[in-house]
Amino acid sequence: MKFIPSALVLIILLMMIKVAMPLVIKSIVINWFESQGLTTQIGEIDLSLLEGGVSINNISGKDEGGRGLVLGQLSFSWQWRAILDRRIIIDGFEIQSLQLDAILSEDRLTNIAGLNVTRAEKVAAQITTESPTQSWGIRFGNSKALDVNVCIKQINHSGQLSLDHCVQLEHLVWNGIVDYSTYDKKVSDPWVIEGSLELGGLLIHNNLRNRPFLQIESIVVDNVAIKSLSTIGVNAVRVKNLSILQQQPNNSVSKAPVFSFDTLDLRTIQLLELNDLRVGVIELKALSIYLRLTQEGWSDVDAWLKEHDSDTQLSNQQVASGGFRFLVNEFIATSNKDIIFLDERYQSPFTVVLKDVKWVVKKISNQAIQQDSSASLAFAIGSHGYVELEASGAWSGNQPTITGKGKVVGLDLKMMTPLTRQYLQHTINSGQLDSDVKFNVEKGLVNSVVQFSVNQLLLTTLNAKEAKAFSSEFDFPLNASLSLLRDRDNSIHLDVPVSGRFDNPSFDFEQAIVAAVSKAVVEAVINYYTPYGLVFAAESLVDLANSLKLEPILFNSASVELTSNHVEQLAVISKLMAARPSIHITLCGISNQKDKEKLFRKPLKSKFQQVHNEQGLLVSKKQLVLLNKIATERSAHIKKFLIKKRGVEARRIVECLPRYEPEGMASVNITI
Repeated sequence: MKFIPSALVLIILLMMIKVAMPLVIKSIVINWFESQGLTTQIGEIDLSLLEGGVSINNISGKDEGGRGLVLGQLSFSWQWRAILDRRIIIDGFEIQSLQLDAILSEDRLTNIAGLNVTRAEKVAAQITTESPTQSWGIRFGNSKALDVNVCIKQINHSGQLSLDHCVQLEHLVWNGIVDYSTYDKKVSDPWVIEGSLELGGLLIHNNLRNRPFLQIESIVVDNVAIKSLSTIGVNAVRVKNLSILQQQPNNSVSKAPVFSFDTLDLRTIQLLELNDLRVGVIELKALSIYLRLTQEGWSDVDAWLKEHDSDTQLSNQQVASGGFRFLVNEFIATSNKDIIFLDERYQSPFTVVLKDVKWVVKKISNQAIQQDSSASLAFAIGSHGYVELEASGAWSGNQPTITGKGKVVGLDLKMMTPLTRQYLQHTINSGQLDSDVKFNVEKGLVNSVVQFSVNQLLLTTLNAKEAKAFSSEFDFPLNASLSLLRDRDNSIHLDVPVSGRFDNPSFDFEQAIVAAVSKAVVEAVINYYTPYGLVFAAESLVDLANSLKLEPILFNSASVELTSNHVEQLAVISKLMAARPSIHITLCGISNQKDKEKLFRKPLKSKFQQVHNEQGLLVSKKQLVLLNKIATERSAHIKKFLIKKRGVEARRIVECLPRYEPEGMASVNITI
């Protein structure tokens, strides 16, 4: 029974240690932080010595400038037995509700959580030199961080605030081990890392611009395996719902990011010797891009690059040194979202929208050794246009060898009107582009041909004065010159050779234009088309855009619906197009005064009828919008009928801009 008093003494001693230890820890931590200039508070400390665990709640520290940290809870557990083997094993490390401030000065960290990093480094150096050290190993097990908020400010050389970002993270979970074993002299490489990482709810907010820079729903890194720094492997990485560079909202942009996607998958990743990256497959889904060009440059993109000039220069130096190699076996990008290019430097914004993008590249590498690669790209543009490209060859090095082909089908040229208004003083009333591309690059020398077919191109001058000034400046009348290039189906065909070095190809337009002009012989085509309903032919066939017109499709006032009479007329037109596969037609929807009267007021029957009619010819902006909408729907219904019901290819039907003609007919004019 003698052991009972000893046991009681031991129990009492352990209880005293458990009670006193939290107070001692709290006192040591507070005194250390205060010695660094921080006012610190610490809440409850729950210590379990036997089980090897500690939990510290409500830690906060602030310096005189208000910088510091706030931590809701810090907890972790350890294994006592491992200490006997000079190893520190920490399991279940967890932090919750962390807020942290950091300061960067002259591209280096100078203050974190209110602590002067330079001073802390000196203290650590003194401890290191004054205290003899022994080799210890350390291992971290499963860990997590919840609700983390880190704010970083950077001061430039002039002492001004050049960067102010806050990083928010909902959760970061590591399931696995991180083992550093320098204590074992037999181990040549001390690192072993195995496990999976999940990161969720990441937001980087640019406080200077007061909008998000980067948002990510989640990142999952599956099966990380690092048994030495010479071989690092990852089974897969998945990034979900990423958006970067939030645009400044304005009349044309409503919170659109410059770049975003739904998912990014990287599979079978290896990093060898820290300078050779190999990836099996990179797959990008639901890609979206919004690039906006203003008079000041690329909106937001340029500003961000200026903020990170030093980082960019460093990256360029690394690339130039050639020390890092990469190989991607296959890259796949698909999207059902819009990829938008918006140029706001013109009177009317120039907009290009790409849809249904599919981009596949095999064997992407910066290796010096020539390696055969292949690529294909396809996307839709406009309502019915699409582009397809494919190429293969050895692309790396200064003298690549590449062969490829591509085509552009049904590209509506009306989208180019902002450019023609600016540089040619003309509006594109109608026009459609088809193109075949064959390109060949042999050891850096380009020898390729681009075939253009411009169908139903009609340019309208802005006004007589500007047209005369343009003709005087360029020494030719634009429409008359273009008409010399037209074939009998009102199409312009050009074969444009492309030659020169790969890094600076030259375009030889002269040969293509001479060949095209020689084909532009005016033919007597009236008899050719008369059986199909030709009603008008200009006396001069120089400008074929106005040479051949078919019977117009007439509509009831304020109506856009097709009738049985329309169906009969369209059957004749579809028969013509089936018989002559080379021709295209232009549909021009027109609204008139009777449309306006039925839409906006009833006709007046009185002796003042003539006066009211003359006044009724005036049209407001709101009325014109609706009248143009009716004219557009009329031509759109006809195009849809010919495509869906009569099997006519969409690329052979071109729609022009709608018109309101008070004294005209409520119709759709059809021009061959």
